[in-house]
Amino acid sequence: MVETTTNPLFHFLKENEENQTSEYKEYRRRWNENPKNFIVEEFPIHVDIETQISCNLRCIMCYYNYDPPKYVRMDMSLIKRIIDEGVEKKLCSIKTQVRGDPLTDDRMVEIVRYAKEKGILEVMFNTNAMLLTEEKSRDLIEAGLDKIICSVDGCNKEIYEKIRIGANYDTVIKNIKTLYAIKKKLGLEKPEIRVQMVDTPENHKQITEYMKFWEGIADHIAILELLDLSREEGEDSTPLENFSCSQLWQRLIITAEGDVLPCCGAMMGHVEKSMVVGNIGENTLSEIWRSKKMNALRELHMKGESHKIKACRLCSSRKLLVEKKKANKKPEEYDLPK
Repeated sequence: MVETTTNPLFHFLKENEENQTSEYKEYRRRWNENPKNFIVEEFPIHVDIETQISCNLRCIMCYYNYDPPKYVRMDMSLIKRIIDEGVEKKLCSIKTQVRGDPLTDDRMVEIVRYAKEKGILEVMFNTNAMLLTEEKSRDLIEAGLDKIICSVDGCNKEIYEKIRIGANYDTVIKNIKTLYAIKKKLGLEKPEIRVQMVDTPENHKQITEYMKFWEGIADHIAILELLDLSREEGEDSTPLENFSCSQLWQRLIITAEGDVLPCCGAMMGHVEKSMVVGNIGENTLSEIWRSKKMNALRELHMKGESHKIKACRLCSSRKLLVEKKKANKKPEEYDLPK
């Protein structure tokens, strides 16, 4: 499956639902329909858990290259407590990373295994795949990892290593192909392998070649639009009358410090403190999910007033939608996918 998108915030939960269980289909139905109908359940459908803040690369389009956050490591007991509460409240999926690369965390296999043994339906993470050794691939498969999103920005050594500073192209390609070979040898469908590339001036001409290169290896191939993560262009207060961000009805993000955020747009390298809706050390996720602050954010979006929220005015994905509106496109052409 090949896709292109201007909205990377939602890419990790897009997939082909053929041959999926009824439980999985119900999870996907809620993911798609809850935002459309403004349904706030008892608990989020998905939670991002930042187990630690650490990255082994300094990619040119990433905030880690110019303004890296400080290293923080979440205690394993807290990670397990978050998962336990989620399982009790019928949490469907988790992503075990936010900033940085999850494979820099030596507990990642243990975390994936714990989540799957507890009954989380879908466990996933993004990685640059530099540390995805054959041994690590086998361990993650055995632990039950459902989906792995590999960021590979280019399909030759020169272009890729110009973008992914500190990486080795040959190592990354070998690692992903090895993961694919192992799961096929074992006769497994999981983890689903997604390979994606951010469309930059350096690799733009490689898009067609890139998609052909990964066909037959990756289950999904995506081309993502380059976003201004530095926020240098400032805020954009243009109203989007027919827009409400899906994330407010789908997910919560927990930073390694324990702060809880309503969306990934509230964090571009550093947390937008005004957008912190709670801390996992002080309240349960259930309480935070249905808190006055979360509901106030939802209310503004339901009224088409997302421009009244600073983090939304700074959001790169929202800015792309504003650009489309200014180009006189119809609302359904610039609304984010639900």
